[in-house]
Amino acid sequence: MSSINLNKAPNESELTYINRLGTAKYEGLIDMTWQELADVFNKNLREDGTWWNESTYRKKYASIRKIEEEFGNNYSSADADELRDLRRELEKEKVKLRDERTAYNKLIREEARKESFKEQFIHAIENAAGQYALDYNEMQNLAEVSDNDLLIPLTDIHAGISIHNFWNDYDADILRDRLNHYLDRIFEIQQRHHSQNAYVVISEAISGSIHPLIRIQNNQDVIDQFLMVMNYITDFIQALSVRFQHVYIYVAPGNHSRLTAKKEENLEHENLDNLIIPFLKQIFQNYKNVHAYTNDIEQSMALFAIRNINVCAVHGDKDSFENVADRISKLLKMRIDLILVGHLHTNGLKTTGDCKVVQSGCLSGSDEYAINHRLRNRPEQTVCVISDTEGLDCIYDIKF
Repeated sequence: MSSINLNKAPNESELTYINRLGTAKYEGLIDMTWQELADVFNKNLREDGTWWNESTYRKKYASIRKIEEEFGNNYSSADADELRDLRRELEKEKVKLRDERTAYNKLIREEARKESFKEQFIHAIENAAGQYALDYNEMQNLAEVSDNDLLIPLTDIHAGISIHNFWNDYDADILRDRLNHYLDRIFEIQQRHHSQNAYVVISEAISGSIHPLIRIQNNQDVIDQFLMVMNYITDFIQALSVRFQHVYIYVAPGNHSRLTAKKEENLEHENLDNLIIPFLKQIFQNYKNVHAYTNDIEQSMALFAIRNINVCAVHGDKDSFENVADRISKLLKMRIDLILVGHLHTNGLKTTGDCKVVQSGCLSGSDEYAINHRLRNRPEQTVCVISDTEGLDCIYDIKF
């Protein structure tokens, strides 16, 4: 082995350094492969961790040799310009490689984070749901046969957020109180109409972390948010199962429940609301009158029938209250009699042709994000009575 200095000299440029060692290899002064040279170059030149492969260095050296062979040592002004252009191209390739390496490392970190998150969630669900299936006493059911059912939304629950402002207070204890009040009102409506079955649509169960202000107001991480609200929803469904002949459960995933804050970085179906149905199926596996359904056509919309009407439930972040009836009907190419939406945090009703659009409010009420945008509303939900003869017979405006 020659005594060639393999380290970069203090005042030696990158191209000169590559040319010196490349020439030493070419002339047989050092017995090293290009891969071994690449390791030396990366150690001395790539301190930021964006290491290049041996092909990159080999091609750089080949370009330098080509210039030397073509022009020798007598450079004209045009030769110098061409050399500068070549150096510029080499620097551009350097930047491209660095950017590619940075993007690749980011992708690896994101995939690792998602895998870790997925493992944590599977473990949490197995512990919370799979081991605690409820036992059902068929004799406790009090429902009677009648000509109507209830459509019961649980929209924009936003579990995990802590709100304390002039207009609204909300935390885990207040959520439990509002769900209990909601049940009292539902049972009053059932007794008034002698309703037979309950159709529950859950949308946006957790607060998540889609806005900086929301992250600040959250007092739980998303796993704790999910497990807490699922305990409350389980109690809510169990109470309904005692009073109604059958309870049917659907989910319309909301934007708060996506895994990443930036919408463009979130895969289409990476949404924690999609775990609600598997969770409840485990909990109520012994219940003959509780039925939880996944969305077969498209994960963002629940499609089902109540009595003689077709119902489509969506969260509302992909549509507007004004155009949702036209868009859903054209998309599904079938008659839709009632569309249930949330997202806008207020109760409402709109008629488009023969389609009724029912908007359900939120359980959490106005948070700091809403107040900063000069938006305020009382926490509310809608309960719809669906009958054999009238379809949507009436709507109850439930306030908290």
